[in-house]
Amino acid sequence: MVEARGSIMSTGHQSLHSLHMTRAQYLWAALGLAVVFAILIMARGSVREIFKIQPDFVLGLSLSISTIFFTKAFSRSSVASAVHHIHEPRDPNVVAALDTAVDQRLHAMGLHENIALLSRDIAVAGKRINEFYDLQAMEPRFHATAPLLRVALTDLDDALAIVSGVAKRIGTSEINPVYQIPAGMKSHLSDALRDIREASARRNETYESLRAQIAGETVDDLWGVFAVLTSDTLKAQRDLESLASKTIQTIPADRIAVLQGYIAASLLRLETVTELVRARGLDEPHTLRIVAEDLLRAQAKVNRALELGTSEQPTEEPNTPAA
Repeated sequence: MVEARGSIMSTGHQSLHSLHMTRAQYLWAALGLAVVFAILIMARGSVREIFKIQPDFVLGLSLSISTIFFTKAFSRSSVASAVHHIHEPRDPNVVAALDTAVDQRLHAMGLHENIALLSRDIAVAGKRINEFYDLQAMEPRFHATAPLLRVALTDLDDALAIVSGVAKRIGTSEINPVYQIPAGMKSHLSDALRDIREASARRNETYESLRAQIAGETVDDLWGVFAVLTSDTLKAQRDLESLASKTIQTIPADRIAVLQGYIAASLLRLETVTELVRARGLDEPHTLRIVAEDLLRAQAKVNRALELGTSEQPTEEPNTPAA
């Protein structure tokens, strides 16, 4: 009953809304009514005698004039009719024609080409920052400025996701593909990211502790391995932050495989650093053990995310023109 009443009210509202008239139409209707009232007034005066002699002439002339006004009032001009159909595109043919006109307009403005160029430029900018990040990751103190670059990379990923969304809505093709990671996978990756961040923080403390013990001594082999450990850990953190963002530019399974390599390499380098510290008789920082524990937890969670990826495939954002 409630649904039926709602349907009736909706239908009535649509009918009333379809009778919406423009200001010009109201003016013509008012003139038509004025003519009708004029006929009534004239019928009370001396015109009554003429009406008695030639009633068909008077009525026919008056009704003809009022018909002209009413016809103007209740018929739409081509512009008014077009505006009406644009605001109320119930006919599928009108909707299709509007979509075609809008698409032609966008092409004439060069919007599709600009969206494609913007997508390419954002992807290239991200690639360049990643290359610079990889070059600087070997520096033991790079952790002080690395967060700024990772924030920039995350912002670029978000910008590319927005551009891809706009391209999808307006039907722009030939843009850089982006991929979305399922929520189940992203949950495990986000947990792994927290562990990697803790591992990076403990790595920084380990560096400061070792540096205080060997100031002025030549320990190229130890610092060389420690630099590689730093690089692999920071790259793993960078890739995890990218995977935890809205979209990524590479196939998630491929990106996770590279991430697994960084974590595994970090664990191997950590073992070597521990052996070198013991061999040189240095005090072993307790943070080395914490770094290992964090890396192992992150490794397990990344492996779990990859297992979920085989059953819940990541989706690619379509960039085909909209129908």
